[in-house]
Amino acid sequence: MTLRQLELFIALVKNPHLGQVAKENRLTQSAVSMAIKSLEDRLENKLFDRINKKLALNENGRFFYRMVEPLVFGLNESEAMFRDQDLRGDLKIAASSSIANYILPQIIYDFLEQYKGVRIQKITGNTREVAQLIENGEVDIGFVEGEYIGSEIKREVLGIDELYLVTGDKKLVGHSEYEMEELLSKRWILREKGSGTREAFLNHLGEHKKRLKPFLELDHTEAVKSVLHNKDSLSCLSRVSVRKELAAAQLFRLKIQGINFTRSFYTIWHKNKYFSSVLQEFVYFTKEAYKTM
Repeated sequence: MTLRQLELFIALVKNPHLGQVAKENRLTQSAVSMAIKSLEDRLENKLFDRINKKLALNENGRFFYRMVEPLVFGLNESEAMFRDQDLRGDLKIAASSSIANYILPQIIYDFLEQYKGVRIQKITGNTREVAQLIENGEVDIGFVEGEYIGSEIKREVLGIDELYLVTGDKKLVGHSEYEMEELLSKRWILREKGSGTREAFLNHLGEHKKRLKPFLELDHTEAVKSVLHNKDSLSCLSRVSVRKELAAAQLFRLKIQGINFTRSFYTIWHKNKYFSSVLQEFVYFTKEAYKTM
């Protein structure tokens, strides 16, 4: 079998319209049909069912596609790498809120400035949502701030983050350090369930966790920050998400005696994910860039 036959087979899987595939590949319909028939003869199995003059991928075709698609992609990627040293490709990434909004934008900007042939689509969700996208194969790579464990997921540490207890109420800023006990009755504004920031904060509270009752739950960090100026309101947020507000004295950090709120950011991917050269470079680029933040 030839690489050209496999490429035409993959093209028909993605777009089962013989005429369109032929046109896109500058071939006649009969040439595409002959290539697929030759491939099926070689395999001694039909890959498509011909139903009402239309092609429908059958069970053999689905299995064959799953096996050969990453191989063909890898071959084309290798050829392109030797032919052209500039990275090219489309990346689809997902990240949980703190990373998506306060870390990745500048990293993506710098990466695209360096590699003109790359396009990147970013999806934002909480840790569970990002992991689900990875497990379903809907994105190439994910970046999360929660301790998500899944049988289909592999991960490595992107970097260490620190969580800050912050408030906009100046009356709470008098103490150099608080006991956690003193703050349990305040108005805690937390991210929604499933948020990595929320889970990391609660995991550090130990015996206090059961006694802390959220006053308000919001699904975005910016929404949380917008209400922290109210009386007795406070939250626990990533340091990267509050740097500007702390510098401008719009928010204030509260220190808690005996508790250091740290956590890891993770890069996650599907265990069967093929890492193209552009994806490898982006993951490396992101990890190196985070070290400077």
